[in-house]
Amino acid sequence: MKSLRKALAVVVAAAALSTAFATPAHAGRGSFAYHVDGWFGGFELHDPEDGRCHDTQSEAHSAANHTDRLAVLYRGADCHDDAVVTFLQSGAQAPDRFGSVRFVVG
Repeated sequence: MKSLRKALAVVVAAAALSTAFATPAHAGRGSFAYHVDGWFGGFELHDPEDGRCHDTQSEAHSAANHTDRLAVLYRGADCHDDAVVTFLQSGAQAPDRFGSVRFVVG
């Protein structure tokens, strides 16, 4: 009886794990580039996940959205909804300064 419970627990755990990994995260295609003062070159996010907040190293600027998603730029870290700087359409650039970005289907 003890081995039956153990086998059942293994089957249930395996089913739960396979379900968890079978659901793919949706992501935009392309890259999002920006600059941070004091850093040589720039930074890029490749194929960013939808809805996830991406904080920059510090205050960023000169964003270029080369993804197939709408980029929402926020004033500070953690993508606080009350601090939206601008909405950056696919293919657009903006000189605005920002601290975080989130990608949404637009």
